[in-house]
Amino acid sequence: MFGWIHESFRQLVTRKYGKDIWEKIVSLAKFELGTESEIAHYYNDEETLRLVNSMANVIGIPIEEIWEAYGGFLIQFTMETGWDELLRAMAADLEGFLDSLDSLHYFIDHVVYKTKLRGPSFRCDVQQDGTLLLHYYSKRSGLYPIVKGVVREVARRIYDTEVVMKVQERKQEHLDAYVTEHVVFVISQVEHQNSVQKSISSKTDSLVDLSGGVYDISPADFAQAFPYHICFDPDLFLEHFGNFIKKIFPNATRQETRITEMLELVHPEVPFSYESIKYFKNSLFIFRLKGTGSDSSGEDRSVLLKGSMVFIDEGKYILYMCSVNVTTVRELIDRGIHISDMQRHDGTRDVIMLNQSRMSQVELNRTLEETTKKLKKMAQELEIEKQKTDELLCELMPASVADSLRSGKTSDAKEFADCTLLFTDIVTFTNICALCTPYDVVTLLNDLYLRFDRLVGLHDAYKVETIGDAYMIVGGVPEHCDNHAERVLNISIGMLMESKLVLSPITHKPIKIRLGVHSGPVVAGVVGIKMPRYCLFGDTVNVANKMESCGVMCKIHISESAKTNGLKSNQSYVFIDRGNTEIRGKGFMYTYFLERNDRISVWELCARPRSGEQTIDGYMELHDQSIYQEDAEQTEGNGPVNGSSVDPTSHHIRSPTCTIV
Repeated sequence: MFGWIHESFRQLVTRKYGKDIWEKIVSLAKFELGTESEIAHYYNDEETLRLVNSMANVIGIPIEEIWEAYGGFLIQFTMETGWDELLRAMAADLEGFLDSLDSLHYFIDHVVYKTKLRGPSFRCDVQQDGTLLLHYYSKRSGLYPIVKGVVREVARRIYDTEVVMKVQERKQEHLDAYVTEHVVFVISQVEHQNSVQKSISSKTDSLVDLSGGVYDISPADFAQAFPYHICFDPDLFLEHFGNFIKKIFPNATRQETRITEMLELVHPEVPFSYESIKYFKNSLFIFRLKGTGSDSSGEDRSVLLKGSMVFIDEGKYILYMCSVNVTTVRELIDRGIHISDMQRHDGTRDVIMLNQSRMSQVELNRTLEETTKKLKKMAQELEIEKQKTDELLCELMPASVADSLRSGKTSDAKEFADCTLLFTDIVTFTNICALCTPYDVVTLLNDLYLRFDRLVGLHDAYKVETIGDAYMIVGGVPEHCDNHAERVLNISIGMLMESKLVLSPITHKPIKIRLGVHSGPVVAGVVGIKMPRYCLFGDTVNVANKMESCGVMCKIHISESAKTNGLKSNQSYVFIDRGNTEIRGKGFMYTYFLERNDRISVWELCARPRSGEQTIDGYMELHDQSIYQEDAEQTEGNGPVNGSSVDPTSHHIRSPTCTIV
């Protein structure tokens, strides 16, 4: 349907129910907001019905009432948007207005917006009691409630009267290949005792008496005065025709040539027969002259005639009074027609002149609408790219720091009295780099770091950076928290377990990592302008790094301060004394190995499912060293010799033994 209908729906809902309700309707109808009501766009019937059904569901009223309310609002909205004078000038009474609707639909469709509008047809019959029988024909079924709203609003706004409409009959009619819904309405005027109302129909003929004079006019004079007219009988044989038709069809002969040999019916879309003309006698008839058509360039140069059918001599003949259907100077030139070819009283002359300015306005509006649509699309694309940039910035530094930088503020360095840092690296990483291709090294690190990143996000810590195989995280920075050590210790357990699922490209055994954890004060801030990084400084960073480098493979090396902070928030941690350990550059320090967290299992810390073969808490699998043995070969049967295996696809580690070294 024509986009004007969708825009009318939008105006109706937003005015009566608010913008939020309309947005819900658009979302339910699966339209992208802003594309649901483009005036110059043609929407197929399925899209329009989807919108109407959504309105009925969201607002909570029947679809018939939706259509009827829309019909009334359509007239109001149309008159508000510059069509007020045109509607008031269409006819002197309601009967004439309804009879002229077909011409109005055709004008909107073919002259103004050039859409695929398939408007209905109307025919009025005046009854003896002054009521009107309105015959409504439409190829779309179920839209007749619109007519009720339209007619009542037209009567009220244009003709200052109230009418009552009732459906007298509703049926389906078959016209050759067409199936048309035919609804008959009875329109009666509501009488008011204290006011004088206009009649809704022309009840009497003209009172001028023309019977006294003789006004003879020859066929030749009539053909010259009306060069485009065609008169034919009920069998569609020609009686007489104008000079323009004679010039196009010089061999046409009275009572021998059928009108179907000369004309092809374009509008309305009904079979060309006497019965169809009788049913749609009030419609605008458009014919294409046969023999005129496309030129060598493929463009349509057909000559169209536009006019109405008049029944004369008690229906024995039909007179087609018409003119050339052109609306612009360009169409005149394309069809080889001149303004002088039209009779002087033909209003088409004025239409051509006026449309030169009118069409430029319509084209400007269409261009503005297309430009607005493009700008909206560009704005959406810009917003998507901005969101991607923001997400990338938040990956490089904390969200709070990123927000400060986006707003143009400087981010000063900040002291943190206490936090917990973790360093980890891969044992024999240098050998792996020497013996493997760069692709294998990148694949190994990517697999490992994706697993680590998931754990960091799971336990709400902050990943500071990765340099080669070194991976650094911190808890309590940049957002202060009391359980920063607990978060990092839980992550360290998860990292050790996840590393068992990453295989070395050399040995095809799980890789071995070292982990070091330390707590203390740091200073954190953004360093650099071109490629800014959020960095941590202080002796705590150095000690945490030494805890990792002086650690033991497949063990979580913990300092005294990290142990103390961890036990403050969780008394369920179990540590093993390593004793006095020489830390390069720091001398001897008393350190520990983290063995387990009795409050929560390894599977929960890693957010991984547990299979029936595994221990309940998973700490036996966590400390199992047999999976690293180089001689652990597969038997020909169904498992490894030592009973331990790793399955990266299912994320399960199976081990019947636990060896602490």
